[in-house]
Amino acid sequence: MVLYDYGESAFEFTKGTQVVFKRTTRIKILKKNGLDQADIFIPFYQKDFQNREEVKDVKGFTYNLENGKVVKVKLDEKSIFEEKQDANWHQKKLTMPNAKVGSVIEISYTIKSDFIENLREWEFQNTIPVMWSEYRVEMVPFFEYTHLLSGFNSFHIKDAQVLHQTKGITYEEKVGYQTVQQRSSMSMQILQYRFVMKDLPAFTEEPYLTSIDDYKSKMEFMLTKIQYPNQEPRYMASNWDGFAKELLKEENFGGQLVSSNFTKKIAEELNVASADSLAKVKKVLAYVQKQMSWDGKNRVYSENIKKAHDSRKGSSADINLLLTALLREVGIEASPMLISTRQHGKPVTEMPMLSKFNYVVAHVKIGKNTYLLDATEPDVPFGMLPFRCLNGKGWVAELPSGRWVPIKNSERNVQMVSADLQIMPTGEVVGTMEETFQGISALRARSYIRTKGQEEFIKNFSDKGQEWVRQEVKIQNMEKLQEPLKTQYKLTKAGDLQPVQLLYVTPMLNHAETENPFKIAERLYPIDFATPSDEVYVFTFTIPEGYEVEELPQGKNLSLPNNTARFIYAAQIVNGKLQVMSRLNINKEVFGPEEYANLRELYNQLVAKHAEKIVLRKKS
Repeated sequence: MVLYDYGESAFEFTKGTQVVFKRTTRIKILKKNGLDQADIFIPFYQKDFQNREEVKDVKGFTYNLENGKVVKVKLDEKSIFEEKQDANWHQKKLTMPNAKVGSVIEISYTIKSDFIENLREWEFQNTIPVMWSEYRVEMVPFFEYTHLLSGFNSFHIKDAQVLHQTKGITYEEKVGYQTVQQRSSMSMQILQYRFVMKDLPAFTEEPYLTSIDDYKSKMEFMLTKIQYPNQEPRYMASNWDGFAKELLKEENFGGQLVSSNFTKKIAEELNVASADSLAKVKKVLAYVQKQMSWDGKNRVYSENIKKAHDSRKGSSADINLLLTALLREVGIEASPMLISTRQHGKPVTEMPMLSKFNYVVAHVKIGKNTYLLDATEPDVPFGMLPFRCLNGKGWVAELPSGRWVPIKNSERNVQMVSADLQIMPTGEVVGTMEETFQGISALRARSYIRTKGQEEFIKNFSDKGQEWVRQEVKIQNMEKLQEPLKTQYKLTKAGDLQPVQLLYVTPMLNHAETENPFKIAERLYPIDFATPSDEVYVFTFTIPEGYEVEELPQGKNLSLPNNTARFIYAAQIVNGKLQVMSRLNINKEVFGPEEYANLRELYNQLVAKHAEKIVLRKKS
């Protein structure tokens, strides 16, 4: 558990304007699986080679109780390494020495930053319990920040006090033909904020959750105004009008959408002048999907879409800004739309914060219809976005002030399974099965086949389940992205050597939901399925001659209020055959915490029904 976590941020003016962040953390390791807490990561920002935050005064100690005495081991500076995370974020990486169960580790460091817009955020809550978490921020009169608080825990202490301080200042002054560095001081009123939370439970990641950063208790800061003495105030992009204007002027964003010889040449080669608007869009999308390979990086800015096109590889921004530019070139109304992927967290809709976005797609309008397009993957059908993009809303970058658009796929996530099976007196089962995938489930299956190969998919597919054997697997509609993906195969299960008196049928075969994904009694966070879905199973069994069904499971028909979710189960004899049907419909994307209890109980009933067996008895 975290015994103590203390941070403070303050401003210095001795080398321009800098934010100085200091932190001290103490952690007690209680169990073996807590040893990973001895691996410490200190992130810092780097704009380019010459402009980067400075991590300094890294100190660490490990304390152990040995023979009744506290033994203190110091961190060796040589064991501190640096690694790159992405284009702008790096981290110091270290492992605390002699850490073991029972140890207390302590780490402290300072980060000096020229980037005043990156005033350090503070996470009060952790994935382990936190006894005390405190953050102090000293605000100077020159800068205004908006505070953003997330999470569900209350402050133990939240106050502010006015401090009178004299701060050293270094500035440059022109004396004759020379620029001379001068030193002075300035008295000012500092507003010191103090935020404390204590006895915080560990944040436990639960199923159907977007980024845990959306729900952990934390505080962030956004710079909204700068006003130095005797100067006019400078407002940051604190409104959507300014944000849209600046973004579309930005060379690495709006600048990439300007018509060029490069985009004109591709448009001519596509030869879509005589096509209708929808056909144009589909042809451009197919071209970019085929031409480009996604490098797995989520980006908002593109350094150069032509360069990415020529290398046939790029980030989400490279690919989808290229897509948007080409759509405009062929006369389609298209705009880039900023989104935040599910793992990145929810975007802030109240005010413009570029850091809250990490991905861009194309927003296309044809008549009264709009489409959201992503060309990063070859198996994404027209009008559909990958699962990672399904995260609430996206912001369309257009003048005068942009607009928020709900992110929804037009197609539901569907898995339909049907089987026609014959049960032998020995318990052997033989027959055929067909599975149909639509929406996200089809995209995932196609992507797996595309990357791993059809043989590997069939092998992996055939190896599922210990009792059942799949053979002669056939795949349909692999390249027809607008059609459902289908698999067909023979299914067998071994039986005994001789006929038996009682046959036990597992009606859901190996498709049973064996445990409820919602285990905890109460949940504070939304349940986010990302897209409506249907899971439908219909299994028909031919009963061996001379046997009868001893008892059929009772049917079940459960619906949540407003039919937001529904579970239907039925087992019956139809034309002398045993037919079992299970249907689960999730009819909306996001459920609130107040709906959790009902949803959890619906899954309890589903699991219970899927576990029931049917007994066939030999007639006497």
